[in-house]
Amino acid sequence: MSIRPMREIMVQLLATVMIPLTVAGTGLYYTRWQQNLADLKTMIDLVSDENAEKRKFGIAMLEYLLKNDKVPVEFVAAQLDYANSSADKQMLPLMEAALMKASDENPAVAETFRKALERLPSRLFVHAMNDQQRACIATMLLSLKDADRSQISVPLIAQVNWDGKQHELRVLKDSDVERGQGIANMFGALGLELKVINLTTIWDGAKKVRPNTFELWFGNAPLPTVCGGTAQPAKTQ
Repeated sequence: MSIRPMREIMVQLLATVMIPLTVAGTGLYYTRWQQNLADLKTMIDLVSDENAEKRKFGIAMLEYLLKNDKVPVEFVAAQLDYANSSADKQMLPLMEAALMKASDENPAVAETFRKALERLPSRLFVHAMNDQQRACIATMLLSLKDADRSQISVPLIAQVNWDGKQHELRVLKDSDVERGQGIANMFGALGLELKVINLTTIWDGAKKVRPNTFELWFGNAPLPTVCGGTAQPAKTQ
C-alpha cells in the first residue's frame, strides 16, 4: 500500500471522528448558553415579582448564579439599579449581602461587584452634629451641577456627637480613593473643605462595606458661604 492512500484514509478517519465531536461540542455549548439565559430570566422574574418571598428566592438564586460565574457585569448593575429604586427597602441590602457572600467563595464576583457599582451613583452617608449642618448638606446638594448631583446619592443623614476639628470624607475601599477625592473636590468647589481619609487599613469594619460607599463627617470647621458660613469655595487651577 502506498503512502498517499494511507494518508487519505487517515484524513477520512479523523474527519469521521472530529466532525461529530465538533457538532456535539457546539450543541453542548449552545445548550448551556440557553440554560444560562433561562436561569437569568428566571432570576430576574423572581427578583421583580410582587411577592416578597419570591423576591427573596430570586436573590438567593442570584447568589447561586454568581458563585458559578453565570451573571455578567451588566446584569449585576441592572439588578442593583432596580433594587436601589425599588419600593422594597429590604431588596438592596439583601442583594448586596448576596453579592458579598458570593465574593467570599468566588473572588471573581468581587471584581464583578466593583465594576457593577462603578456604574451606579456613589453612596454618601452624611454625619452632622447639628441642624445647621443637616440643612447645609441639603443646600449643597441642590447647589451642585446636575452632572455632579447625578453621581451621588445620600441614603442617610445622621446626627452624631464627635470632637472633629475638620470636615472629613471617609473612604472605605482602596479602589475608591480616587473617586473619593473627586467627591471632595466637588464639595470643595462649593466651599466645604473635606479631608479625605482612607479607612481601609484603619477600621476593620471597612471590609464588610460594599465598594463605592463613602461617609461625610461634619466637624467644627466653618461651613461654606452657601450655607451661611464663612468658608470660601476652593479656587480652581
